[in-house]
Amino acid sequence: MEKSLNNRLSMFGALLCALIAPVSAALDYTDTQSTIDTPQFAVINYDNQALEQLYGQNALDKIEQIPGFALVQNTASRGLSAAGGNVLINGAMPASKSESLSQILSQLPAAHITALHFYSTGHPFGSASQYNQVINVLTHTSSITTNWQTHSKLTSAYQQYRPSELAAQFSVPMNAWKHQINIHYQDDRYQSVSTIESQSAQKIITEVGSEDFFEKLNSRLLSLNSTRYQATNRLVLSAKALQDDWQTDFYRLYGSMHHALNQTWQYNESIDTMEYEFSADWLKKLSQDKQLQLVALQNKKTTNNQSVTRETGEQNDVFKQYKSHQEQVMLFSFTAPRSFLKPEVGIEISRNQLDAVTQASGSQIASRVSEIRYLPFVAFTYTMNSQWKLYTRLNTEHTKLKSTTASTHRSDLNFMKPLLRLSYESKNSWDFALTARRHVDQLDFNHFVASQDAGFDRSQSGNHRLQPSQFSELAAQLNARLMDSLFISLKVFNQWQKDIHEVVTLTNGSAGLGNAGNATLLGSTLSSTLSTDNLLSGSQLSLDYEYSTARYHDPLTGTRATTGLTPHSASIEFRRDMPNYSWGVDITLPESATYFYQDEIFVERDHTEINAFGEYTLSDSLRVKVAVSALNSAKYTYTQTYFDSRRGEIFDGETRFNDQVKPVVTVSLTGTL
Repeated sequence: MEKSLNNRLSMFGALLCALIAPVSAALDYTDTQSTIDTPQFAVINYDNQALEQLYGQNALDKIEQIPGFALVQNTASRGLSAAGGNVLINGAMPASKSESLSQILSQLPAAHITALHFYSTGHPFGSASQYNQVINVLTHTSSITTNWQTHSKLTSAYQQYRPSELAAQFSVPMNAWKHQINIHYQDDRYQSVSTIESQSAQKIITEVGSEDFFEKLNSRLLSLNSTRYQATNRLVLSAKALQDDWQTDFYRLYGSMHHALNQTWQYNESIDTMEYEFSADWLKKLSQDKQLQLVALQNKKTTNNQSVTRETGEQNDVFKQYKSHQEQVMLFSFTAPRSFLKPEVGIEISRNQLDAVTQASGSQIASRVSEIRYLPFVAFTYTMNSQWKLYTRLNTEHTKLKSTTASTHRSDLNFMKPLLRLSYESKNSWDFALTARRHVDQLDFNHFVASQDAGFDRSQSGNHRLQPSQFSELAAQLNARLMDSLFISLKVFNQWQKDIHEVVTLTNGSAGLGNAGNATLLGSTLSSTLSTDNLLSGSQLSLDYEYSTARYHDPLTGTRATTGLTPHSASIEFRRDMPNYSWGVDITLPESATYFYQDEIFVERDHTEINAFGEYTLSDSLRVKVAVSALNSAKYTYTQTYFDSRRGEIFDGETRFNDQVKPVVTVSLTGTL
């Protein structure tokens, strides 16, 4: 496998060079960033000393310290609209499906960043027009540099294992081009120990035991990124190859109360993933700052899943699944930011296909899901005056979906997804935005095929008739800077959801994800940062809190919350950033989430968790960081409540897992050559 991967990566490098060479000869070079920040939007600039005060080893570290900014990453799986989020790099949204936005930002060394521009209620970037808040990261590399990172986790929980992570970025300016090569290797491991207790419907303890859980991720990534700027053009070429080997092992020893624990249960699962990706992003500036953009992406991902369940006195249960997912996407857009209504118009076209072969319980099922999506859009911005702006956008979608297992199901889906945002920027350090929109979630192709969760003894059938869930939302957001020492960001929203996804009984009598009707969701997020510089120089105290509540009419149990809802989430952080060192402590308060299945309610709870870090600059080119996660030991409680045949009927017992993870110490070194 290693030899094959190395050969393919070499081929990618050669192909990228072949792509770069002819284009490099055809373009002239002018050193300029892609989209110039225009003065018509209020912006907070972090550069020079202000940038240095945002202590950190990479772009992600610095962005997470900006008061009032909440990083948003798209979690949808298909299309270019599913990539990236509300952070741009040199005015461009990273076109990647193999890496999340946070992963891309964590690979951008702090030494390459020249400025961070924070827009809180409006911005000039059409590619991120769906977001109120945007950060544009400006970079510059004028010489050949090598940045490297290494992370080692040291803890007795891993026994003889010493997990590690190595990463290096090579930046090579060459004529008019800026080339960057990223190499990343990860051998990360996780281990926990649980106690188990089961009781009958009569509240009598029937079984007790313990469980050891071990998880390992071995990951290798090689990416090549080449960017060329000139006065009227920007071209970004990218190629990536990723290999993940993921392994999970459960070992459970259990038995009757007050007797020897003589029963064993083992579950071993391995998932091997190979992913290849190519993308090209071309931006052309016309007269009066008009812009044409063309983005193309090709992605192929294969996954091989194999698991074996062994239990005393029973025959081994084997589950195998092979999946191959291919995607081709093209996006065309035109913007005229200097025109009266600042029009934006474009279309995204994508083709996706997932093939899966599943072997379980002695049978084999072949599944295929394919779709072609057309997403034209148009948007306008009306500037009423220097303070009021109205942004309107209409996204439309036409999708031809075909899914096949034992039978074939075809769907033609058509949606209108309008967005309206009214924003106000005060001259007194506060701003406000009111947003109304219609949103349609993407379908996850993995829900069309069978799956299992052996850790909690559950399996689900695929539903090839699944329709996307959607909602209408009204949201208001207020950002305020008080006395130059307190920043507050408050957002409240209400969603009217339709065709929500819940586990239901399918037509074949088995359980699976299905469309379950309508629901309402009310939520709010609060973020505040208080400068405590008068108490301790360079220090600040931050508080983040989220609240959400939902109402869904369940035909089995009546009105309840939707599956997976976390009602409360809160964290507190105190940190001090000085020119040569930084340290901090953060506390995450307890959370809980409830999941509803046909004959079971599953509740996941965690406890207060304390994390701490300290970072020190050894020299201009070397930093060291020591972080301790779960300083007080992380504790989790999982409760399964069973019912006789259907949830809401006769109580049939309960199983409780009390899980604990010991503290993990991570030592990191970051350097520049």
